Amino acid sequence: MKQIKLIKNLAILAILSIFTPSIFSQSDGFFEDVIVTAEKRNESLQDVSQAVTALTTAEIEVKGLDSIVDLTSIVPGVTVAKNEGYKTVISVRGVGNETNQNAIAAPSVAYHIDGIFIASPFSLQTDFIGVERIEVLRGPQGTLFGQNSTGGAINVVTKVPSLNESYSSGSITIGDYNMTKLSGSASGPIFENVAATFSFTKTKRDGFSTNVFNGQDLDDDDSYSVRNDYFIELDDSSSLRIFGQFANIDSNGSAMKGLDDTTVGARNLKQDSLSELKLTSSVLAGIYEKDLGFANLKVLASSQSDSISVRRDNDRHFYQDAAPSLTGVSTYQRSEYRFETSDVKTKTFEINLISNEPLIDGKLDWTVGAFYMDHEIENHIREYLDEYDSTANATGQDGVFKYVCGEPFADPNYCVSLPTGFGAGKTNPYATSTEFGFITDAFPERRSLSIFGQTTYSFDDDLRLISGFRYTRDNFLTDVSNFFGVELYQEDDTDEETSGRLTLEFDLDADSMLYLSQTRGFKPGGTNLTFGASGDGTPAMVLPTFKSETLDSTELGFKTEFFDGRALANVAIFDYTYKNLQVQGTDPDVYKGGVVNIPESEVQGLELEFTASLSDSWTIDANFAYLDSEITSSFEYLDNAKAQQYSFGGESNRYALREDVKGKELAKTPDITADISLIYSTQLASGDVLNSSLQFVKRGKFFQRIVNNPVQDPVDGYEIINFSSGVDYASGWGFDIMVTNVGDEDGMNSAMTDVFGVGATGIEYIPPKQLMTRISYDF
Repeated sequence: MKQIKLIKNLAILAILSIFTPSIFSQSDGFFEDVIVTAEKRNESLQDVSQAVTALTTAEIEVKGLDSIVDLTSIVPGVTVAKNEGYKTVISVRGVGNETNQNAIAAPSVAYHIDGIFIASPFSLQTDFIGVERIEVLRGPQGTLFGQNSTGGAINVVTKVPSLNESYSSGSITIGDYNMTKLSGSASGPIFENVAATFSFTKTKRDGFSTNVFNGQDLDDDDSYSVRNDYFIELDDSSSLRIFGQFANIDSNGSAMKGLDDTTVGARNLKQDSLSELKLTSSVLAGIYEKDLGFANLKVLASSQSDSISVRRDNDRHFYQDAAPSLTGVSTYQRSEYRFETSDVKTKTFEINLISNEPLIDGKLDWTVGAFYMDHEIENHIREYLDEYDSTANATGQDGVFKYVCGEPFADPNYCVSLPTGFGAGKTNPYATSTEFGFITDAFPERRSLSIFGQTTYSFDDDLRLISGFRYTRDNFLTDVSNFFGVELYQEDDTDEETSGRLTLEFDLDADSMLYLSQTRGFKPGGTNLTFGASGDGTPAMVLPTFKSETLDSTELGFKTEFFDGRALANVAIFDYTYKNLQVQGTDPDVYKGGVVNIPESEVQGLELEFTASLSDSWTIDANFAYLDSEITSSFEYLDNAKAQQYSFGGESNRYALREDVKGKELAKTPDITADISLIYSTQLASGDVLNSSLQFVKRGKFFQRIVNNPVQDPVDGYEIINFSSGVDYASGWGFDIMVTNVGDEDGMNSAMTDVFGVGATGIEYIPPKQLMTRISYDF
């Protein structure tokens, strides 16, 4: 099956590359040339031998992109799903983050702001601010972007303050659900050689969903972001850029409707615990650049801080709701996270040297560099379970929690005290009168050092060879205290990996390029907060440490301009071999879930990006991606949704439920994603400009987890239409009307099943229909 699909894809690309030069004439450059930094140097998008999507300021505005979550299906092969209501999981070509319940495990898509690597995944929830363009690199970026980029990389590029011009802008958007959004920016020179930009955005909106039990709004928004950016011209050949960015979210959190919740309406749910999300995220960074003549020197340094606190209903249902989706469990046991907190501190330093003067008679361009990261996390989880209560009913539950007195994360008004001498090796926590489930205090750290280099050798004007190499050394250390010190352990390990790239570029003519690349990306290993033991008569399925994962990619691509430069088309087909895929797993030991490695998987796909000017006023923009994935090696996996029926003493029964996942689809790999936009823009006799856009978005069905559980894991696909229309007045004023999800579709974003806790599944939906009006002014 795989070979047949690959042959078909190769045939499509071959036909395009053979016939395109003969039937299409020379380009006159109708579209503005988009400059990207995918290769760490400024290059035209059409000259980069990678699958790269660049979203300009105009596209960001027309498509209403406010944050990373909005990129799903807009960019070919990109799916953005939510986990646990507050974690954002980006998958590119089926490669994402299946370990996001482990604090030290890394995502597979690297996120950057102005080239600065942003380590914490919590920052993905914050709004874009001051953005000039967004670059999405699809495929492994193991050479120039390094670890955490097996799926690809996203670089958000902001506007650099200018010494030559001043500008200010502001807007107010109002809409359904009492939505109000204010944003503004001011930029210009403040001294002879210093320019600055200040930007802000503030959003307030009622929730899309309602907890009918307590009346709490969910999926609400109460957030703001600010950014201050300085550009300093040190002399004719060097500059320093310093920026600070801060974001704050204080909301009720996302709606995670239980799979077995029978409350009428997709956006109504019934849960007996309150929800809360508080997040602060900050980045302070400096970028120094100097022209050395033979090369450009670039030094990037940052200090990052993220702090998050979450409270949620962990069983996703109401006390003793029927649980038909859970094997062997009749009703849901009440469970609550109160609270889960993470404080993340990161420091990064990177140095690049990029050639200006090619070597070997002008044939060899080169880039060399080094990267260092210090990443520290403080993670606390307090899960409470309704049980062990003298007032309980026959099931051992009464629907009320008793918290631990004096515990900083507990409710001081309703608690019980731990026995004297409670601590490591002294008291079984489950013999006490407290009602807690998984309790942990973890302090993982990671230090990473890498060196890298890449060259481009030009054999002649039409043929080039790109080769790259990167060496990375990771050291990770984790101190863990589980169940208030009953389990104490420390894990320390070092991981070394090499990755690289080999690409052949061939110019078919002045407007068309064909490329063939072989690349390797990797994601480092790490330590588990909990892991199994063999002392209970069953072998451990979750080990203290997990391996790094690697992805080898073969990609054939074709880029062209045609119809006198009025149309652009980029096509890519790829074949991935995935080794030691990191996924969240469950152990026969209760509360011993962690990251495991699946030996081998494969992904194949085809992507098409097409833009054409149909006339002076009409433009069509279409993106399409097809994916096919499969786990190709045998691997025994334990599904927590099935194992949940057995507790302590039932380890052998849990172990017997393991299953081989060979032949299963990878998680979050929809077969089809598509985005088609029809854009109209014309200048009126008054000098004003009328803009309208009609957008169709399709995201196919996928499985949330690699076990492909037919009850918990299916995430249905959806199709939505967005519309916007407005006028940019010559006076600087602007007026826009926007309608998103015109048909008010209850599209599923995710169906997350907890690998810990009670194994419940929570469904999150895409935003409903929203009518919004925006008034703006540029001066």
